[in-house]
Amino acid sequence: MSKLTLDSVEWKEFRVKDVFSVDRGKRLIERDRLPGVVPYYSASSINNGVTDFISNPLFTDKNKLLVTTFCDSYYADGLFTASDEITILGNEYLNKNNGIFLSQLIKSNSGKYAFGRKAFSERVKEQLILLPIEESGNPHWQFMEDYIHEREAIQVERCRKFLMKRIASIERERERE
Repeated sequence: MSKLTLDSVEWKEFRVKDVFSVDRGKRLIERDRLPGVVPYYSASSINNGVTDFISNPLFTDKNKLLVTTFCDSYYADGLFTASDEITILGNEYLNKNNGIFLSQLIKSNSGKYAFGRKAFSERVKEQLILLPIEESGNPHWQFMEDYIHEREAIQVERCRKFLMKRIASIERERERE
């Protein structure tokens, strides 16, 4: 494994609006939602922001970065809809792995926001984020993707080793019985 590190690349500040398309979700109050399979995101810090599954979305989108009014951030993998408490960020290079990387960078700004100062779309657009860059000075999308992929592989290997040890331990206990 290559062991990518965050200090192995150059970093540069960008305004969110200079890297992403910025849209806002639409309010669909709870009593008007019909049960279904489309994830409905709103300003929640649990379940990665998914608060319902509905069949009557006002709009749908897919594979975007979502930012709540409290600056929680999640990558929405696949089809979704979102409330007006969600800022939706898109970019042609965005995917699950670099989306996970970016959501953590955006969350690092959450200390700027509170109930009286929410992270609505206009504020999110102007937010500065520090991103790894290529030699050209553009965001290094591939580094972000590879970094998360590598971290996931490390975690999978740790889990595999833990489970193999646990299975061996259970087998030894059974042999003693």
